[in-house]
Amino acid sequence: MSQAQTFQIGRKGFWALSLTVFMVAYNVSVIPAIMPAIVSEFSSSVGYIQTILVLFSLITASFAPTAENLCRFYGRTPVFLTGLVFYGIGIGLTALSPSLGVLAVSFSLITGLAATPLISTPWTVVDLFYKGKSGEQATVVLIVISAMGGLSGALLGGFIASRLGWRWAFVPSLVILVGVWILKRSLPKLITHCEQPIDWVGGLLSFLGLGSILTGITLTIEFGWWEPKRLFSIAGVVLPPFALSIAPTLIAVGVILLGFFVFWQRRQADRSKASLLRAGLLRKRGFVLGMLASMLHTLIVTGVQFNLYQFVPVALSLNPFRTALTVIPYNLTMIIVVVVVLKYLTLGVYPTGGTALQRFPPKHIIHSGIGFLAVGIVVLYRSLYAHITSLALMPGLIIMGIGSGLFVAYISRLTYSAASIDEKPEGSGIYNPVQNLGSSLGRDILGAALISFASKDIVDNVLNQVGQTLSPSDRNQLIAQLQEMIKTLSQQEIREVFISKLPSSMAPLIRSISLEAVTSGMQTSLLFALVLTGICFLLTITLPKYPSRLS
Repeated sequence: MSQAQTFQIGRKGFWALSLTVFMVAYNVSVIPAIMPAIVSEFSSSVGYIQTILVLFSLITASFAPTAENLCRFYGRTPVFLTGLVFYGIGIGLTALSPSLGVLAVSFSLITGLAATPLISTPWTVVDLFYKGKSGEQATVVLIVISAMGGLSGALLGGFIASRLGWRWAFVPSLVILVGVWILKRSLPKLITHCEQPIDWVGGLLSFLGLGSILTGITLTIEFGWWEPKRLFSIAGVVLPPFALSIAPTLIAVGVILLGFFVFWQRRQADRSKASLLRAGLLRKRGFVLGMLASMLHTLIVTGVQFNLYQFVPVALSLNPFRTALTVIPYNLTMIIVVVVVLKYLTLGVYPTGGTALQRFPPKHIIHSGIGFLAVGIVVLYRSLYAHITSLALMPGLIIMGIGSGLFVAYISRLTYSAASIDEKPEGSGIYNPVQNLGSSLGRDILGAALISFASKDIVDNVLNQVGQTLSPSDRNQLIAQLQEMIKTLSQQEIREVFISKLPSSMAPLIRSISLEAVTSGMQTSLLFALVLTGICFLLTITLPKYPSRLS
């Protein structure tokens, strides 16, 4: 980094922001690693813990417009510090949770809301204070720090959970939070004074509208797109009170609320009053397509990794720490590739602002990354078989890591080529939460695909072994019951239920049938991921070949 630019923000201030990125990535990644321990203590299920993770990302994404509004009124630094305080409270309550409900409120709601300014602020500060080569280097640091945070959450969190218990796995992030708080005086004083009051009505409408739509989308697989697969009830009250799934109901409510939000924004603008968003970037095709492509990439890699954390313990009988070691080649490879690409494949000078070009056009690097990602998924698919080993998974994970590293290195800068300098802070407030949304959808969509197809194969194989046939409706009902059992019961409880309802001759076959079905479900989820990779490639076709000087 150049000395002049570093002096503007201060090295301590920059590392405070870097540690914040590390902390958030750590806590998001530690949940899958300690999931078995949480499920065991609360007699819960993987499905419920997965829902907590999904809600965290949905709340963070939904709160982004309001958070940016608060930053414009009170200043980014005060909002960041307030978020840091509430984030610490949320993580502390999560670690001390006496029940699953308290854990859900602490992590999903309190931590999710507080994480919104913590996610956007580091990238916004880098955009404001670092330009040219120093900007590239600062971006590399944040990318690597985020990846290392995710890696540490999986490895360190899994190790601590296996030795001391899952609650202790949150202690490292609390230590980091204290360190960030100590360095708070080194943060840049990004305090603004806005004459207009905060648009609380617009914030509430956008939060409820986005939250309702995104929650509805995540519930479609579990409750059905139209006809309800099962009833949704709160305190004994079935919602909706007619034969319709809760998912389209929530989506419809969200669309209506966003309609009111648009009407409110126009009304405020016509009266020259406070409005929540200046959505100029959302009208720019390049920014929207690049942001969606990045979200799809996040969806794919998060979903695949999440499913591996469910598949590997079943297939290889490994504890959380050894499971994390099995998945680690992807993370390590991605970190190495990002550093190598931005260090050796760029001269840091762009066609609009210098005399030399990059050795390889960034758009071509992104397309190469998507290609490697697709090849890695195919290799991982072909490596899944009955007697799989950790070593057999490594080639596919390494190739996927190469692809992600190439993609991540430049996608944000090409996306921001459509943004002006004034629009970049608001762009960060939109771009980063959307990536969080991709994480939640990855866990939900690909995770649901794994459970759904594994349940289907288990039912079909058991029926084939006992020589029975069922009507399509009875078969579908049995599959739905098994899906619910997988989400609400432990593996031991599921095995006991199965054995109690099956002939004694089937008991020795349950393990092999389950393993075959989970392997098949994992392969099907990878096929979904491969299709999404193709869509991701199509979204990047119209991106510019080089980033503009401003980006």
